[in-house]
Amino acid sequence: MKYIEGGRFGRITKHLRKQGHEKEMEEILYDSKKFPKLKKPEQTKYVETVISRMEEIIGKKNSEKVLFECGAQCCGKSWSNFVKRIWNQSDSTTDFLKKLNKEEEKYHTHFTYDTERNSITVARSKCICGLINKGNRFRENNSYCKCSIGHMFAFFNAVLKVKKIEIQQSIYSGSEKCKWKVQLN
Repeated sequence: MKYIEGGRFGRITKHLRKQGHEKEMEEILYDSKKFPKLKKPEQTKYVETVISRMEEIIGKKNSEKVLFECGAQCCGKSWSNFVKRIWNQSDSTTDFLKKLNKEEEKYHTHFTYDTERNSITVARSKCICGLINKGNRFRENNSYCKCSIGHMFAFFNAVLKVKKIEIQQSIYSGSEKCKWKVQLN
């Protein structure tokens, strides 16, 4: 095994390969075996380096596709089951978001539903990504947070029809909060 294949970082490897970037992986991940030995702040910086390499070698759009898939996989069955359970206990979208707010309060997350625009705003005052160091902000590259769009898409699409998600700001790139707009169909 030339690259890290398991864990959260291994998702990058898996989705580069899955999307046909096997040849480019040598240039992007040549030193990925050092990742587990790094301390958390260095891991965060290394992830940023890998994303910069991805953007340079396979392009920004392809990098975003890889990160979207990583985020969708990160959502996983436990998150999908969690959101489905709350949805099944709810009488309406408004009731669902009220219950979701109560459940997610411990994660410093707040959901707001705009009925006129049929959209949800998600605001989180703490980064919950397990791959990066929460204590340090990096402003050099904010593309990493594109994976959160995949996560949000898988999360909400488990119970609602999602048209589009955009990240409006992120802690990782220097904002006080992470904020997404989820446009429903």
